[in-house]
Amino acid sequence: MVTQGLNPEQVAAFNRDGYLLLPGELSPARLKALFDETAKLLSDFRLEDHPLTKFSTDEKAHIGDDYPPTRCVDRPKEKAINKIGHALHNLNDELRADTINDRNSAIAQSLGFKDPLVLQSMIICKQPEIGGKVPSHQDSVFLYTDDCTAENGALSFVAGSHKWANVAKRMIRLGGNKMGTGFITLEGVEPPREPTEDEFVMPPCPAGTLVLIHGSLLHKSETNKSQKSRYAYTFHMIEGAYDYDILNWLQVPPTEEGGRNFTHLYA
Repeated sequence: MVTQGLNPEQVAAFNRDGYLLLPGELSPARLKALFDETAKLLSDFRLEDHPLTKFSTDEKAHIGDDYPPTRCVDRPKEKAINKIGHALHNLNDELRADTINDRNSAIAQSLGFKDPLVLQSMIICKQPEIGGKVPSHQDSVFLYTDDCTAENGALSFVAGSHKWANVAKRMIRLGGNKMGTGFITLEGVEPPREPTEDEFVMPPCPAGTLVLIHGSLLHKSETNKSQKSRYAYTFHMIEGAYDYDILNWLQVPPTEEGGRNFTHLYA
């Protein structure tokens, strides 16, 4: 039986708005398995063995190793971790199964990908009360989310902004005597204007929803004001038919032949 991708109406909606929500992609049983695996990952490690880094979409240096894993504060680590990443699709069997599969391949194919490569994958933890606001930004994201509401910091989007919001900066490896990463401004590119609050929309996002987001779409999330963690599993895809810039902040060890070593979504 051939696995179906997006139908023509869904493809048209994604191209128009720059995002698409697909409720019911994960069953309750599958969601429970992923929540259990997330709880295990959050508890089964020693803080003493890990560098502590801070994730931010702001233009600040992002210091850490190739796969910066955590951000912690003075509270139990299970309620303090900001992110687990960035190669879960290669390192964790449960999460790989929800990344490299026929359904995701069919969706990518219906969106016109020739050779989609999984660049990175991570669990984003919007923790109670400290899960802060993420300002308007752009990236290429596929998200599996739990119940997302205005109270716990759900995503909101500026529909259609992928058509007019130029990508005017890049996050790169600093190199030289500097550690970590930083942002550069692209010459000759007009930065996008900051959207007004009434331009953002927050569609319903029940547990098990697959969220597709165009890389140039402006989106954000607010502070988690609830008493419950809000988890999202996300992975980024790039088109393998194009060159991957060596200045990109995230690099993986090359293959023995010297090529790129990202994971192919298509078998």
